[in-house]
Amino acid sequence: MDFPGEKLVIKMWETLVEKGVGGALQPWQEKRLGKARNQIRKDELLILAAAEKDAANIRSGNAVYTSLLEHDGKSLPATHRVEPTINLDSLSEIANNTNQYEAIRKEVNVSNSIVVAENILANDHSEAPEEKIDEDWLYSWRDYAGRTSSEELQELWGRVLAEEIKGPGSYSFRTLEFLKGLSKSEAEIMSNVAQFVVAGRIWRGKEKFLEKEGVKFNELLFLQDLGILSGVDGAGLNTTWNSISEDKYMKALISHDMAIGIEHKDKEKKIVDSVYILTNLGQQVLGLANFNANKEYLESIAQDYANQEYDVILGDWKQTTPSVGQIRNEVKIEAEAKA
Repeated sequence: MDFPGEKLVIKMWETLVEKGVGGALQPWQEKRLGKARNQIRKDELLILAAAEKDAANIRSGNAVYTSLLEHDGKSLPATHRVEPTINLDSLSEIANNTNQYEAIRKEVNVSNSIVVAENILANDHSEAPEEKIDEDWLYSWRDYAGRTSSEELQELWGRVLAEEIKGPGSYSFRTLEFLKGLSKSEAEIMSNVAQFVVAGRIWRGKEKFLEKEGVKFNELLFLQDLGILSGVDGAGLNTTWNSISEDKYMKALISHDMAIGIEHKDKEKKIVDSVYILTNLGQQVLGLANFNANKEYLESIAQDYANQEYDVILGDWKQTTPSVGQIRNEVKIEAEAKA
């Protein structure tokens, strides 16, 4: 195996080639497994950049458009009114140029997202699934990704494809529809908020950490209006954390690449927190954000548990199987001294 996610990358290309998606990159897919991936990716990006330039040149049919307003070529007084005439040949050329431009633009956009997906999968240690991506889902993904010229949103669509390759059915048609209407600024809000998600929730009473990173309360309300969060406009919602062990209280709260580990010798213990809860749509969408956990925010949450006489650690989270993980490089969180 030349790189960690080789089987996933092969799975992606088998899927795309079978369905005829990503045609601009398909001639490369035979080479990419034999040649250094970094060089292949560099070559692809250069070709895509050249294609975008070609599309822009095709689009500059403005020169053709000026020929639609014609006169007989005679010298006319400046005050003379020129009646425009329609040149059908020029109209046909404009339509053809526009179609060519749109086709190239969409293909380049899709290809850019595929390159993002490939790079993500190449560094993933997960096993390639046996299940196939739903055909209609893939064609919907292609159509939506093709409309996106923003680099940030192309990365988002690339992440959607990568996650769907890893686990077919991970992202619903409803999620694709939602992402289709997402603007760059809305995506930035979601990406910024994602760092504060712990176990599918955002803690109430920790607003100072959100504000420090530029997340305002009205943006949380906005995410609630979009159907991403719930419990923002009221007193919040309560979450009860039950133990995962029968012998003692034990719970791990995961936030992307970090986790809080909580233990207590009393197995009957239960933790109740006031939170904003991510909806199913919110978990899918915010799960796409490229972020690291906010350590200062997690330390504050962990400190609250330590002050309640729980044994608490904070460390890096390593997912070892789809259902099991480990906290590594942990640091014990001590209770604050009582005044």
